[in-house]
This record gives sequence, structure tokens and C-alpha cells, in this order.
Amino acid sequence: MESSDSVRGCAGTAEARAGMEYAQDATAEIGRRLRDLRRERGLKQSDLAGEGMSVSYLSLLESGKRPVTPVILRRLAAELDCTVEYLRTGAASDQELERQQQLLLRTTLAELALRGGELGAALAACDAVLAEEPPADPATRRRAEIARADALERLNRPADALAGLRELYRDEALGPGSAEWLRLAVALCRCHLLAGEPASAVEFGRAALARLDAVLAPPTEDHLGLGVVLIEAHHRAGALAAAKELADRLLPHAERAASPAARATAFRQASRRAQQRGETALALILAERALALPAEDELARHLGLLKAGYGSLLLDGPAPEPGQAKKYLALAGTELARCGRPLDRAGCELSLARADLMLGQYADGAAHAERALDLVGRQYSGLGVWAWLQLGEARRLQGQEQAATAALRTVELLLGEAEARLAGGRERAEAWRALGDQWLGHGCPDAAMNAYRQGLAAAGLSGAAPLRAVLRPSEP
Repeated sequence: MESSDSVRGCAGTAEARAGMEYAQDATAEIGRRLRDLRRERGLKQSDLAGEGMSVSYLSLLESGKRPVTPVILRRLAAELDCTVEYLRTGAASDQELERQQQLLLRTTLAELALRGGELGAALAACDAVLAEEPPADPATRRRAEIARADALERLNRPADALAGLRELYRDEALGPGSAEWLRLAVALCRCHLLAGEPASAVEFGRAALARLDAVLAPPTEDHLGLGVVLIEAHHRAGALAAAKELADRLLPHAERAASPAARATAFRQASRRAQQRGETALALILAERALALPAEDELARHLGLLKAGYGSLLLDGPAPEPGQAKKYLALAGTELARCGRPLDRAGCELSLARADLMLGQYADGAAHAERALDLVGRQYSGLGVWAWLQLGEARRLQGQEQAATAALRTVELLLGEAEARLAGGRERAEAWRALGDQWLGHGCPDAAMNAYRQGLAAAGLSGAAPLRAVLRPSEP
């Protein structure tokens, strides 16, 4: 039988071993917080190294292979703009918690300003949050960066939005099926389109949709937001068959939207599948989605956009169906009037104008084109140029030659101003070509030739014609 001294000795050894393991765990946690915080600050190990601390020593600290002395801990906390307590325990001070809550509140207010159409105020608020030092926590920064990109896109600055969106999309903390991932995927695809890069939009959109399909099968309403943008990308890239195929696949979901309960069930099932595959982080994301209901207005917007996109496809097929297209476009217009953005509504009005012109309803077509212009404004935009072109064609068909010529001259001015500020692109090349076709219809061959030359220049195929000649086409 063991003596009491022997038992006490074994107990002491176990306690000592447990103490050592606890100390090792604490050292590893401190090292992890050091590494994560340094990376969040955008610093290299060499940026923190210096007197009394080499890069190799800092590497050992971050890997948890060396304990941190109090002196080094205080120095690192000062360098990383955090408290010693945070590095030791991971707990922020009450003051820091209050500051982070204020940053989250400011980000939320920026999102509300964005929803209310106060784009400049939203952009400024997001920039202010992102400029804070020490920075906001990663989740708040991500929300501010997403809102900032949304504001830039809606301010017609898609190229500025793209860089930040690409970086966010690579964040491994997000997964297909999460609300943030989906919002980023849709925004990236849409910004490629707005930047005049339909091929890039197709490439990215197809890859993103495949990732979403792998998580959520069969499709849910979450596919609609990405789907409608990808349909437009296929359409703009000239792949009408691919656009129609995707629209046919998704349209049933627009006709019979699933109830919130059915959508929650779909996410729960996807979460269980991810868990069975051992993808715990993704399973958690999907389970959280099952708890959250989508914003009703956003879902209605996606349904409206899908119907508008389908109607537009019916106008561009090998055998256009303007009468059938108008049925879908009218339904889309009703939904988008309630919850769509101005550009959404303008695109629908523009498609309605095209359908009316095909049906010989020229006055109605002109009215739809004018409503599209009211929605996009009179400054340069891709939609605005096409609206002016549609209006010019409608006026010509109505026999209003003077009004038609004025509309085409406006297109020349807008495209000329855009060429002075922006690089060439396929969309502007197509607009110049369409303008040339319309000038030919007016019996103005010189003006048509100038437009064709500008279209070639925008496509990078030749030198541009003198702008003076383009702005003063020959009279009929």
C-alpha cells in the first residue's frame, strides 16, 4: 500500500504538470493574438523588431515557443495600439469595448444612410470608420468596406469599388451561403458589368454560382441576386443561349417564392451536409442563415430584376417576342417601382421602350425612354446613352425629325465627354456603332462615318476621328 507521502508526491507532480500545460497554452494564446493583431494592423515582423527583440525572437513569440516578458509585452502593446491586458487575456478594456461599439454604431448608421439613398454621406461615414486608429474589429471593418463599395458602385464609380471587393471576397472567414459572401459576390459581378467588363463578370459570376450550387441545392431565392446579374452579364457578352438557360432555371423561383420557413429548412439541410463533411465553419454560417430571414424588399427586388432580365432576353433572341416580353416587363416594373433602385427601374423602362418600338407603339416607347432618362439623370451613364438612342429612334418613327436629331446630338455629346475622361470599352464602342446606324437611318452618312470611327477607336482598333467633326455632323 502506498504511503500518504507518496500519494501527495504524485498529486503534486500532476498539479505541476497541469500548471505547465496551462502556462504553455497561455503562451500560445498570447503568441496567436500578437500575430493576428500585427496582421490586422498591416505590419511585418520586421516592423516590430528592434532593440532587444529580433525578428527571429518575435517569430518564436508568435508561434508560442517562448514566453513573453513583461517588458516586451508592454512594448508590443504600445506598438500595436492595444492594452497589455488584451495581449495577456484577450479581454478588451471597458473603454475599448465602448469605442468598438461606437464604431459599429457609426457603420450601421452609414448602412442606413446608404439604404436611404444618401450615398455621399454613407461613403464619408465608411471612410471615417476605416481610417480609425486603432482600427475597428475585423467584422465591423468588413461591414464598413462592403457598405463603402456599395456606395461607390451606386455613385457610378465601379472601378474604385472593385479593388476593395476583390480583397474582401478572398476573406476565408466568409463562406458561400453567408449573407456577406452573397452580397460581395453579387456586387463584384455587377461592378465588372458597370466597368464595361462583361467577360470578367461572366467568368466571376459562373464561378461564384457554382460555389453557391455546391452548398445550396436545389436553388433557393439566394440564387436570384447572383443569377440576375449573371444573366445580364451573359446577355451583354452576347451569350444569349447561356443567359436564357440560366433564366429558365431560375424563373420558377420568381413565380413561386418560397416561404421563410421553407428557406430556413433549405439552409438547415445545407448546414447538416456541411457538418457531415467536416466543414464546421461553413455549417455554422449556414445554420445562422437559417435563423435570419431575408429582407423582404431585397427579395422582391431580385424577383423584379429576374423578370426584367427575362423580358429583355425575349427581345434579343433570334425570334423576338415583344408582346410576351412586355408581360414580364410590366410585372417587373410593378415590383421595382416599390423596392427597386433608380437604375433597376431605368433598365426596365428602357426594355419597355424597345418592346413598344418593336410593336409599333412609338408614343409609348418614347414615354418609357423619357422615364428612363428621368431616373438616370442627364449626365453620362451607359443606360442614359441607350435611353437617348431609344428616344431618338422613337421620335424618328413618330416623324418628329427635329426632336430625333436633337436626341442623337445629345448622344454624341455624352459619348464625346466620356471618351475624354475614360478609356475605351466595348459598351461605348457598341453605343457609337448604334449611333452610326441611326444617323444612316436619318440620311446623314458623314455623321454616321464619324460615329463608326469613334466606335473603332473605343474598341482600340483605330485612331479617333477629330472630336470637332463628331460634335457637328453634317445636316441631312
